[in-house]
Amino acid sequence: MIKQIENENLNSGKRYWKSLDDLAETPGFKTWVEREFPEGASMLEGVQRRGFMKRMAASFGLAGLGMTGCRRPEHTILPYGKSPEELIPGVPNYYATSMPTPQGYMPLIVESHEGRPTKVEGNPSYIPFGGSTNIYAQASILDIYDPDRTRSPLQKAEDDSINWNTISTDEILENLATWMGDGKVAVLAEKSFSTARRSLVAKLKDNGVSWFEHEPIDLCSVESELGAMLEIENGIRLIPNFNKSAKILSLDSDFLGNREANSLSNTRSLMKGRKVLSPNDAKKMNRLYSVESDLTITGGVADHRLRLESSQFSAFVSLLAAEIFTLRKKGSPKLLKKLNSIGESQKTHLDWIKECAKDLCKKPKSSIVVPGSHLAKDVHLICYAINQELGAIGNTVNYIITDKHESNINNFAKEALDGKFDTLIILGGNPIYNSKLDWDEITKKIKNKLHLGHSKNETSLACDFHVGQSHYLESWDEGTTWDGTAIVPVQPLISPLFQTFSELEILLALSGSSDKVHDFVKNTREKRLSNSSNQDFLRLGIDKISAKTINKMYTLEDLSNLESETSEKPSPENLEVLLVPDFHSWDGRFVNNGWMQECPDPISKLT
Repeated sequence: MIKQIENENLNSGKRYWKSLDDLAETPGFKTWVEREFPEGASMLEGVQRRGFMKRMAASFGLAGLGMTGCRRPEHTILPYGKSPEELIPGVPNYYATSMPTPQGYMPLIVESHEGRPTKVEGNPSYIPFGGSTNIYAQASILDIYDPDRTRSPLQKAEDDSINWNTISTDEILENLATWMGDGKVAVLAEKSFSTARRSLVAKLKDNGVSWFEHEPIDLCSVESELGAMLEIENGIRLIPNFNKSAKILSLDSDFLGNREANSLSNTRSLMKGRKVLSPNDAKKMNRLYSVESDLTITGGVADHRLRLESSQFSAFVSLLAAEIFTLRKKGSPKLLKKLNSIGESQKTHLDWIKECAKDLCKKPKSSIVVPGSHLAKDVHLICYAINQELGAIGNTVNYIITDKHESNINNFAKEALDGKFDTLIILGGNPIYNSKLDWDEITKKIKNKLHLGHSKNETSLACDFHVGQSHYLESWDEGTTWDGTAIVPVQPLISPLFQTFSELEILLALSGSSDKVHDFVKNTREKRLSNSSNQDFLRLGIDKISAKTINKMYTLEDLSNLESETSEKPSPENLEVLLVPDFHSWDGRFVNNGWMQECPDPISKLT
């Protein structure tokens, strides 16, 4: 009887489906299950499903012990004639390096066994991160051993869009020199914080190369727009300081999660103010308000959370600004009327806004408003005005000046369709897949096309040449962190496993330089810092620098002339679609990384 009841309870529990075909139990899905698990497909039904999945998981685990993707190349084993310096079998070595990302370089310490990098950890010399790393850095080491990596330069076979012929690295270098001599060269690259690349780009521009940058998920896109609105030539980046924050308002900013930059630093500094070790500590805790369109890690931590449609943040922040300016007795009646008019659609949340504004104004210099990087420029400008009025700038938040942004992919498309380029070199990424351009027409206009990438993709298929890209643990480089307070090295732990190129090698070949990448990076650093120690730089993995901050006073009355776009509230007849970066693959760059696919999503817990 007891056994029967247990079985009934198990069968009556919730059944979670992973796709629409699974929900509908289509014949095609059942056929796929039978083909995927031929000996145990029937066990997926009913109470035996859990036991079946346990056995399958164990089988997959045992199958993976061979680590076929991490094997050394097969060769004849010979004893060392002379043992390599500092290499003791079984004893790991540790090297300081960093991982290039579109959100700055991440300082790392990488463990190496017998010349093979095996484990990534954070560099404790970089205080803001405190020796921590994110999940993408941990998983990045698997990309070195990806069996799908491009192993040698390829040239598309004549009159064939599928087959490729292997060519030598010398032929690639000769082609680059020839194309550069013919002129009309365009480079489309991913965004980078590399100081070495920056100096090379300036040289290439002087030689007539057109430079464009593209990032599918660009967290820096609003910086130049905010700078223009504040009449500053360069971009402006918000750097919060949660160490000094008592009251925090997040406007659709997942600054603790993967959707915003510098989350490791933000998490560490915010959580210092949320530790309660005694009853007295409870009174000192910071308070986090979160207004967001989707459930995020930041919203899950918040003391007060409000759901709001993404299209309504301009109206919401206008109403918030009106309340804060009223409490602070700032702003003319004309300004307050304008802000209240823009925020008319959010009057239903007025009580929540009033309480939040009142709390922010209790300790104004210890309060901060953080907008999401994807929000409109008018939201960022109003948040700047709020932070300025609270006295937060210079205390709980800094605005640092960034480099002027390069031309984007839309400018490239316009010039390419006008026939301005004979050669296109695409450095990294997959722009044909993740940009909305007429690539068929663009590629017809360009004679020579080369793609540098980790492996073949949609962009490679549209190019004449495809060159494998070296992993960052196989390359030399240096770059800055997101907050602009440190320069960190990228030093290789292993020679390139295959015939691949780094970005800097391609650019050096284009510029006609015969320098090796190591020498170029070293010389670039020595020109910038004449008294620096390269040995100490590589050992510690960090050089501290000062970011240039601004404290430009913005005239509140100028907000009266602000043309804010007010969107109609979503309804059954006016739906809003929310597109967010995928936790497992970001913009698709980690889609072939098995570790990232196995990690559970922090919100849904799905893999």
